Amino acid sequence: MLQFKLECKRLFSGTVNKLVLALFLISGLVAIYQGAQGYKSQRVDQYKSTVVFQKEREYVANRETLPEPGSIAYYASAPTQWQLSPWAALFVGESQHSMVATKIKALALQGQIFNREIVNPSQQRTGGLDLGFVLVYLLPIVIGIVTVTLISDEQHAGRWRLLSALPIRAYFQVYKQLGLRFAVIWLLTAVLLISAAALLSLPFDGTFWLVCAAITLYMLFWFSLAGLIMSLGKSSVVNSLAYLSSWVIFAILIPGAIHLYLSNSYQTNTPLEISLKQRLIMNDGWDQNQQAALDEFLSHEPQWQSTSPLGDTFDWKWYFAQQHLSDIAVDEQWQGYLQNRALRHQQLQKLSWLSPALMLQFGLNQLAHTSSYHQTEYFKEIAHYHQQIRHFFYDFMFFDKAVTKEDILNFPLYKNQPQTPSQSFSSLLFATLLVFGLAIFAARRLTKLKPI
Repeated sequence: MLQFKLECKRLFSGTVNKLVLALFLISGLVAIYQGAQGYKSQRVDQYKSTVVFQKEREYVANRETLPEPGSIAYYASAPTQWQLSPWAALFVGESQHSMVATKIKALALQGQIFNREIVNPSQQRTGGLDLGFVLVYLLPIVIGIVTVTLISDEQHAGRWRLLSALPIRAYFQVYKQLGLRFAVIWLLTAVLLISAAALLSLPFDGTFWLVCAAITLYMLFWFSLAGLIMSLGKSSVVNSLAYLSSWVIFAILIPGAIHLYLSNSYQTNTPLEISLKQRLIMNDGWDQNQQAALDEFLSHEPQWQSTSPLGDTFDWKWYFAQQHLSDIAVDEQWQGYLQNRALRHQQLQKLSWLSPALMLQFGLNQLAHTSSYHQTEYFKEIAHYHQQIRHFFYDFMFFDKAVTKEDILNFPLYKNQPQTPSQSFSSLLFATLLVFGLAIFAARRLTKLKPI
């Protein structure tokens, strides 16, 4: 017990150690608060969109005279929701760059799905701090500062040769020191996770313990790497530079190179091209034969072929037919874009094994449903819901049926599709074996370190 107290006193006696641990804890708490506010804002936007749409629907249904179906279809803007996990407050992923409550009309899909509201820069949140950033990037720095110079400091003070001469070998003392530091940092991380769970009402379910396991494994990797560097028996300066270089490689250079490779391989200007082409086709339709456009539309949608031909005046049937034709014209590009995103996600999953930092960030985003995979699934759900809205209004426009109050109240609402688990336990098990292999190798290296 006395030795344990001495080790604790040694750990917290240094100003640098106390400062870095305090900064880690404060940064984590700030990230949790900021993430909670951002997630709350997203949920409020989704809730407001739903409430506003319900009130608009009730207002239209209570009117004495209902507008014609085409007019209702033009103005009816139905909300959708990206089904984010509450963990999205801690691991924001792609959700901070996307609209999570996109409103959809019966108009052309491609003119809406990539439409972004103009955001006032003065109202933008500065930076992108979330708990994922703190754990992925700051946690390894904390580990390095409190561990990587343990042996070199003993050597510099002349105590290492004395420790090596004791019956209890010196490396056992190093193991105890590393264990104490691991326990302290793990407890600080546990405090952050428990605080987040309390603030966001996160259940202590399998996801919570999977996050804990992944972070523990990530910590073990960096502690093992620090032990491997210490086993080289170099000076404090060399050890610190070696650890810092490793952090730059695994947390900055490799992830940056992977994202650059994926951007060059898969990322294109497809969304801009799709949106521009769709709008040009829609605008050109005003100067073309409208009956021919309607006939072409009916060849794609044969269930409304019994509709009457167009007259000489403006007809909503042609307008919405032309809207859908503009979507059909870019459908191949749209499907290619979705496939491209899926391939990019699969490739990122494979390449993330080259960097523990990227692998942890990828896994956390998957658990929070904020990855590019879940964003693509959201796009697909929007496209399916858009089809439901179109077909709902087509029944009235193409068959010359009047809209009743009951029809307004029976308007199809958006429903989230159940999310399938996207994180494999086999991957976590394989990563565990690799990290434990590194830890054992580092431990054996430390046992062979000779006194100098």
